[in-house]
Amino acid sequence: MYLGSYTRRVLYLLILVIVFTGIFSHFNFVVRGGVGSIEAEQDTSGLLSSSLLSSGLVSSNSRLLSSPSSLSELVERDSGRIYKEDAEENLTAYVRLFPGADAGVLESCARVKGWDEASLTAAVLVNVESFEELSSLKGVSSVQPAISPVIRKVDRKEKVTFPSSSEDFWKPAGVTGTGIKVGIISDGVEDISQAMASGVLPEDVHILSSGKGKEGTVMLEIVHETSPGAELYFYSAGSNKLEFNRAVDALLAEGCRIICDDVGWPDEPFFEDGIVASHIKEVIESQDILYVSAAGNDAGRHYQGMFFDNGSGWHDFSSGTSTSKNIYMDVPPGEKATVVLQWNDPWNCSENDYDLYLYDCCSGKEIAASEKMQSGTGAPLEYIKYINSDETVKTLGISVKKHSGEDRILEVYIYPNSAVKVHPDNLVEEDSVFGHPAVPGVICVGAVDSGNQENQGIAPYSSRGPVSIYYPGYELRNKIDLSGPGSVRVSGTNGKGSFFMGTSASAPSVAGIGALIWNMYPEKSGSEIREILCSSAEDLGEPGYDTIFGYGSVNSRTVHLLENLSPDGNLFLEKSEASPVDTKGIFMLKLSMPLEQLYSLANLPARAALREFR
Repeated sequence: MYLGSYTRRVLYLLILVIVFTGIFSHFNFVVRGGVGSIEAEQDTSGLLSSSLLSSGLVSSNSRLLSSPSSLSELVERDSGRIYKEDAEENLTAYVRLFPGADAGVLESCARVKGWDEASLTAAVLVNVESFEELSSLKGVSSVQPAISPVIRKVDRKEKVTFPSSSEDFWKPAGVTGTGIKVGIISDGVEDISQAMASGVLPEDVHILSSGKGKEGTVMLEIVHETSPGAELYFYSAGSNKLEFNRAVDALLAEGCRIICDDVGWPDEPFFEDGIVASHIKEVIESQDILYVSAAGNDAGRHYQGMFFDNGSGWHDFSSGTSTSKNIYMDVPPGEKATVVLQWNDPWNCSENDYDLYLYDCCSGKEIAASEKMQSGTGAPLEYIKYINSDETVKTLGISVKKHSGEDRILEVYIYPNSAVKVHPDNLVEEDSVFGHPAVPGVICVGAVDSGNQENQGIAPYSSRGPVSIYYPGYELRNKIDLSGPGSVRVSGTNGKGSFFMGTSASAPSVAGIGALIWNMYPEKSGSEIREILCSSAEDLGEPGYDTIFGYGSVNSRTVHLLENLSPDGNLFLEKSEASPVDTKGIFMLKLSMPLEQLYSLANLPARAALREFR
């Protein structure tokens, strides 16, 4: 009788264990504000996993405290969320090693694609299932999944009333860019064969790495239309920053005197020079080249400002000036958006911990989070990659919470599909240039709005300066440098005209004109060609240099003016010892023509100009 009672008790306990085990395997414990709740884990956002929290972001303590129990949770907590389709293939990641560690140790579970000795960083290709093993290898300091590069184009479907056209570009007789090698870095040239067959591009374009995509083909066409005698090269930007640096080196090895790109790396530091920027800075200082880079199309999807506590640890993006306290966007079904947050801590040394969230504005529920722990050795970086898998448009709010530490300057960039609408609330146009275009020696090119040629303004999307750099010391860099046409008519691989838009269009336009000028004055150095471009550009906006247009717009008038200023082919520059940034690029052109002729060439009223001159 006793044995039977005992047996029943054991069986009863076993049943309870089985029941509770099933319950705990189906639900998550989430702790908020000291109150525990159990919520089902769902996947309604198209992410690897999502905790849909009914209390939303109004709670004063809404940080997830549950420990990661799977690889997907580990990736989410430490690195931001990734799309489902990313998880089905190998993952590109950056692995930072401790000093003295050998990068060969990574080969046991990852494929090393590149190595940067200065930063002790390897770019690797790793299977998602091996991610946790990679993180635990001896000598590994941190592992960060890479964010895909951004190509600085604008959707070609946008209509332009008065498009700028490279076909109408004026060229001086006998000046074609001959003798100048121009290298382009972009996503790819998958349609290069068709472009050559249709006569859009010459058959002798040197393709060193074809890549994936077609924007490189269009950029090559713009340079070719502007400087038909220039020798053209292309190298794909690749899938990681070390591959991009390799592209720069490969073009240099081929003798390219001008390199132009339209690539941005959102996981490069916003407040200091990272792996790419440092490499390009070194190249410019050691090589006689002209480096041209698209400024970016981020003026309408950028924020920067000091953390402003709303009273419960959440950041008020309006700094107390509005009831709209976050950043908002409308995401149609099937569309994607990537949101990147950084703050001004030194890279890989952040002691201040901020977290990034997306929430549904209709339900108030949190649908995605990036909650990496910054405790002194991490990067001041959080990001979310989101896809709307629902059948309705979602209005999402972007929110930031300070988990611990001091108030810092926050910077947010949003990279949406073309159909995603980012609301203007709380966005900041200024200081929306980052990465290698912010390097002082790089010509950072903004886009002039082609919609009104009588009163040219800046394109609304074109990134603006200045650029705030905090490490190793604070400096405020004067960017933009120059502006170019924001819309260019291109033939396309099928021979039919279309419009190519964005700073991706303006940068190769400036590069092509640079090749013409270098053809005119082959004895000049790369830095002198840069100064000629800056000093002869058509001034737009505020008189003199400004951080919206830079020194002005580079267009057909630039070459026309220089040719007529120096009909004998000799151009003499007199400049102070101060840098172009300090002098705003001003130098004296030794002329042998009446002032009235100069004003006529520059399209200035002679009498008014003479009065101002006197």
